[in-house]
Amino acid sequence: MKPKYGIGDKVFKGTYDRVETHVTCPDCGGSQHILVTLHDGTELAIECGGCDPGGYQGSTGRIKQYVFTEIATPYTVTGVNVRANGVEYELNNFGGSYWTGAEAELFSTSEEAMTHATAKKAEHEAAENKRFMAKTKDEKSWAWNATYHRKCIKDGERQLEYHRAKVKICEGKSKEPK
Repeated sequence: MKPKYGIGDKVFKGTYDRVETHVTCPDCGGSQHILVTLHDGTELAIECGGCDPGGYQGSTGRIKQYVFTEIATPYTVTGVNVRANGVEYELNNFGGSYWTGAEAELFSTSEEAMTHATAKKAEHEAAENKRFMAKTKDEKSWAWNATYHRKCIKDGERQLEYHRAKVKICEGKSKEPK
C-alpha cells in the first residue's frame, strides 16, 4: 500500500463545526430596551429580557445562535503510518501534540476539502432530520406519540399563560432604567 502524501506535503482536512453567530434580538429590535404599558396606561422602558445574557452584563440587543459551517484546515504531513487497514498521517507534529488524519479525510486542495466537508455536513443534517421525524417513544404507536405531543403542547400553553401573568406583575414592579 503506497501512501498518497509524503512527509512535508501540505494537505487540507475538510470538516464542519458549530460556529457562534449573533442575530438582532426579535423582542427589542437591537435597542436593548422594550416599552411596557402598565394597567393604568403608564409606559415604562425596561431592559430587554430576550437578549439579556445574565450575570452582570446588561441586555446586548443581540442573541447568540449556532450554525454548522464547513472548514478546510491546512496541515503539513509530518509522519506516515502504513497499517493493514489503511494509511494514517501525522499532521503538524513539530515536537509536541499533533493531529492525525486518514487518507480519505485529506485532500490536496482546500476546494476538495470543502466539498468533502459539505457532504459530511449534509449527512449530519440528514441524520438530525431523521431523528426529528422519528417517534419520541419508538415502542409506542404513532397515535400514542401524537397524544403525548398534544399533552405537551397543552402543558406548555398552560405554563406560557402562567409566565405571561408573572411578567405582567414584574413589569408593574420594575423601575424605569436610568
